[in-house]
Amino acid sequence: MEFASVAIFGGLTVAAVVIASVIPLAQAAGLLAPVPLALIAARTRPRALLTATVATTAVAFAMAGTGAMATVLGSALVGGLVGDIKRRGRGIGVLGVATLVASPLLGGISVLILLVLVPLRELTIEAMTNSIHGVAKWLHGWGPTGGFADWLDAVSRSIADHWWVWVWVSGTVGTAISLLVAWWILGSVIARLRDVPSEDTLDAATSGFAPATADGGPRDAGIAPLPLVFDHVGFAYAPEARPVLHGIDLRIDPGEFVAVVGANGSGKSTLAKILAGRHPSTGTVHRPGLPGLGAHGGTALVLQRPEIQMLGSRVADDVVWGLPPGVDVDVEALLAEVGLAGLGDRETTDLSGGQQQRLAIAGALARDPQLLIADEVTSMVDPEGRGQLLALLAALPVRRGIAVVLVTHRGSEAAAADRVIHLAAGRLVPHAPDWMPSPDADLAAPAQPRPSPPPAPTSRIGGPLLVLDQVGYAHLPGSPWEVVALHDISLTVYRGEGLLIVGGNGSGKTTLAWIMAGLLTPGAGTCRLLEIHEKINPGAGFDAGTPMTERVGAIGLGFQHARLQLQKVTVADEIMAAGGEKVGTAEVARVLELVGLPRQMAVTKVDALSGGQMRRVVLAGLIARDPDLLVLDEPLAGLDPPAREEIVALLARLRADGMTIVIISHDFESLQSVCTRRVQLVDGRLLPDAQLLTDQAPGRDGGTR
Repeated sequence: MEFASVAIFGGLTVAAVVIASVIPLAQAAGLLAPVPLALIAARTRPRALLTATVATTAVAFAMAGTGAMATVLGSALVGGLVGDIKRRGRGIGVLGVATLVASPLLGGISVLILLVLVPLRELTIEAMTNSIHGVAKWLHGWGPTGGFADWLDAVSRSIADHWWVWVWVSGTVGTAISLLVAWWILGSVIARLRDVPSEDTLDAATSGFAPATADGGPRDAGIAPLPLVFDHVGFAYAPEARPVLHGIDLRIDPGEFVAVVGANGSGKSTLAKILAGRHPSTGTVHRPGLPGLGAHGGTALVLQRPEIQMLGSRVADDVVWGLPPGVDVDVEALLAEVGLAGLGDRETTDLSGGQQQRLAIAGALARDPQLLIADEVTSMVDPEGRGQLLALLAALPVRRGIAVVLVTHRGSEAAAADRVIHLAAGRLVPHAPDWMPSPDADLAAPAQPRPSPPPAPTSRIGGPLLVLDQVGYAHLPGSPWEVVALHDISLTVYRGEGLLIVGGNGSGKTTLAWIMAGLLTPGAGTCRLLEIHEKINPGAGFDAGTPMTERVGAIGLGFQHARLQLQKVTVADEIMAAGGEKVGTAEVARVLELVGLPRQMAVTKVDALSGGQMRRVVLAGLIARDPDLLVLDEPLAGLDPPAREEIVALLARLRADGMTIVIISHDFESLQSVCTRRVQLVDGRLLPDAQLLTDQAPGRDGGTR
């Protein structure tokens, strides 16, 4: 964690200093340089700050010379002082005393540095005097300001004659300002991160990760995650927080396939983390040895969001990233096993969400683990790929002897497991929900699907609202890594309709959604919003047919990964920010209940939400904005079946009230109550014929047929 902090925050400091050094009129950016280093000092050990100081000064010198290096060194001193005061819990009084003492000292250090580095001193003096003289020359052209211009000329000559006084004074004042700015900004940052633990909860001592021996095996023979026994395990993310897990007793043996099910917020992902090696708050976890998270032959964890586990720039590199030297991995065979055959040379950032999940599983299997924990790994995968991944996971215990723990919301996936663990409100319960088979049932039999809700009443479908005309788009165009995502997409979305866009992983659905919302500019063709309702953007004054890139925000877009869309501290703050100034606490309570969340959740911090709860909060914010058109990318992913049905019913009501909805989803079985027609993307191309899902669809004249 300390190395990561040094790399990330040190890089931010260097960026601020280099910008201030090389871009005219951007010197104010230098005031931000101490803040990242102050955060390191406030949340890590002193050696991390020392490492960051050495690394950043060296990089700054290489990029922008001696002046930038000296600025970074001063930023480290300022940041270290502010961060240490924050870490010790001192207040503004201590900062004031520190400022009175440190500012003159650091100003004096600047004088000493310039006294030794003569070329730098000459360059600094020349820059200062030329800047002041230039301003004076400009003021001489104005009659009333001639006296002030003469005074500036005198100041310029004084700097040349008594440079050390001016450097010491300016350094003292500048240091004092930097200390105050760093204190002010750092206070806000620390308040935002107060609930984020600063310690590495899955560190080397816990995981048992160790370098390999010469033959490629793990050096630490103590890695032995199975069999695993929970003895009355409980967990809370903070001492004063409500426990997430209560009194869990379970056992995981080698070579078995276990499914963990439960409603959103029941503690499934927390249970997965403890299985992976995180220490419980209460109770005991018994293993023969260390869990070995990430180590060869230990425990592998695949999370709900695979993109946060990608480290390699290429697919093949990511599979073997972090493996010890000497471990031989057949990358192509692994990629073929998870359905990514032939993609070894692709950029990882070009993969779709489902492809990223398959890549994460390939990286886990490359470590030949004894225990594989898969947390909602099928939520973003198309139906065909979902079946392939489930077959792969189910075969691992037999073919490789790996114990697999699958966290899922799908009854059909749970039915394929050897046994099912059901969580409710953080507790193990003996009964299963009605959307999946009982643990005592014949798990070889498929789960009975729940009946789809009947189609909701549909509003009359009007004229064109959003028109895409021969839209094309390529990622990294013109480069050797160019990937064409869309080809000649011509599509019209009609006011009041529900449009379902389906397609396999990597077919271009998410790219199309971002173009519809105006977040991407088409490489070819146009995307235009022909009408705009005054309640979305009052007084916008746009002419009909303005490109969507000039109307960002007019269409409500729900991202595929909900967490990337949540920027505020609490749920209420998030909904009010998404909805705009007109949204108050009463509206927050209303939209929370609309999406099936209690109004008391308004004060809940975003970081405490489960993945499904985050998705509902995003939808609540979009509804509060009250747009004419919603584009939702995988709105049902990560939701348990009851929550999925609630969201489908809500979307059906919104469309019945006149809202136009575009849904991109793999879960299209029950969306007939929302959508009037369905189109399909295949390899970035739109199939020529749309499938009608109801008896209402747009006619050529914009009416209903």
